[in-house]
Amino acid sequence: MVLEQYIQRVEEKLQLLVKRLHQVQSENVLLKEEINQQQQTLQQQTLAIQAMEDKLHLSRIAATAQGGTAIATEDAAFKKEIRNKINEYIKEIDRCIALLNG
Repeated sequence: MVLEQYIQRVEEKLQLLVKRLHQVQSENVLLKEEINQQQQTLQQQTLAIQAMEDKLHLSRIAATAQGGTAIATEDAAFKKEIRNKINEYIKEIDRCIALLNG
């Protein structure tokens, strides 16, 4: 009789463990889905930030090209970067002209 009670308690505990295992597995699936959603959101936000940084950069280029604002004209490194970019474009245009003439 004692052995049967012991076996019954072990079976009950085992059933509780199996039930808890299923709960944990379900929670794990939900958490994985949430991680995927968070990663997608992060990726979208990263792309949005990059687009905004590109727009800001273009805005600064445009401001410098039009005589600039105090902030843009004071930034010597930015001016140097703009000059380098313009020089790259000029070289690329020269290459295109050479290809058209050749």
